[in-house]
Amino acid sequence: MYKPNKSLRSQLRLIHILASLLLGIFIYSPWRNHPGMLIAVGIVVFPLLSFTGLWMWQGRRIEKWLMESRTILSSKDSPS
Repeated sequence: MYKPNKSLRSQLRLIHILASLLLGIFIYSPWRNHPGMLIAVGIVVFPLLSFTGLWMWQGRRIEKWLMESRTILSSKDSPS
């Protein structure tokens, strides 16, 4: 998932803003009592907000951690 940092951050920001708008609409509308909307917000919107927020906040650390774990796994798989 390599993209230039500026375009990735812009895309994540847009997704985060749209998801937060959906959450706001859900909270302040009469649809909050609808079971389908409750499931959609709980399964899609809230995790999406969490993921994009964490990635924008700690994206460098997450990428570094993923690269380290990938190199550890590849070194274990290769025969010595």
